Amino acid sequence: MQTTDDQKELFIVVDEQDNIKEFRTRGECHQNRNLIHRAVDVVLFNTKGEIAFQKRSMTKDTSPGFYSISASGHVSKGESYLQAAVREMEEEIGVRSIKLEYVATQLAESPKEKEMFMLFKGTYDGNFKINKDEVEGVYYFNKSQMAKIKKCITPCSLASLKILGWL
Repeated sequence: MQTTDDQKELFIVVDEQDNIKEFRTRGECHQNRNLIHRAVDVVLFNTKGEIAFQKRSMTKDTSPGFYSISASGHVSKGESYLQAAVREMEEEIGVRSIKLEYVATQLAESPKEKEMFMLFKGTYDGNFKINKDEVEGVYYFNKSQMAKIKKCITPCSLASLKILGWL
């Protein structure tokens, strides 16, 4: 299946201290683990303490069909981490105008890429309006339910779950 992701989108490439080095395309960054690029993860909890996980579309260029935390994505040229988090949340799952709290910044690795990601969290009990190019569905899981799907969760999402004490 062909990806719907723009392989020419410009990502911010950084060093291990998160200093900007250059700008490279999505295609380059996802094929070269030496190109550390900025990303964001947004974890939305409901008032029951469960996390909203999205099931990624099969057209994604990385981890298609896997579960990911509520919203995630890359920081594009000219964007801050927070701007990217707000954009990804609205773009992927149709959530906007909620307060996000900074949690941590960390380096995460997967078989194809290396990301410097900033983790944000928030609380949300509303409905989701999913972008079918990005997401197949959104599901809330508690810790024990999440443990049953752990092998189907993206590597970077596992890093976020570890920071939050869910692993």
